[in-house]
Amino acid sequence: MNVSSNAFQIFALLIACSGIAAAQVSPSDAKHFNKDGFAFDYPSGWSLVDGSNSDAQQLALTRADADAQIKIFVHRGRIMPEKMGDARSKLIDTYIEGTAKQFEDMGGHPQRAPDNTEIGGLKAEGVKITAALGGVPGAARNCWALVGQRVVVLTFFGPDNELKKFASAWDLVRNSLKIEEPKPTPKPTPK
Repeated sequence: MNVSSNAFQIFALLIACSGIAAAQVSPSDAKHFNKDGFAFDYPSGWSLVDGSNSDAQQLALTRADADAQIKIFVHRGRIMPEKMGDARSKLIDTYIEGTAKQFEDMGGHPQRAPDNTEIGGLKAEGVKITAALGGVPGAARNCWALVGQRVVVLTFFGPDNELKKFASAWDLVRNSLKIEEPKPTPKPTPK
């Protein structure tokens, strides 16, 4: 090997390592969201858009330099575990169908596969919807769980290369998510 070939290989290795380092997220540079008993961490460099309403907390995390997004839906109502099947058919399945339809409307041919993970340390069910749009492969990873008696649905979507690049952001959000139990309202003491 000649010197220029070695220099090129070292340069390429440095470029690859800097890309990996840029995508990593450490808790020290993370931002924190905490509102109405719902909290999670997310990486700096991501913008948070809060589209919440009286029924649900709905948040989106985006980057100006990327197409990857993380969407968070937390229903404000509290349900018991035995009612999760009803919540799935009314909320989650409808959302999954809408996501698949978006891929179809954009010219893709979506394929579905199970995609289980964890949310806040709890087992979460999921569906991964994949499709190529304009020749670029991408996916929407949808997962849901009952956390603190609230239905939580997370979606991580974008081109495959960006999903891989920003996987640490997805992991930070999923793993740090917490729902606080409601605090009992103090009862006035009789006088």
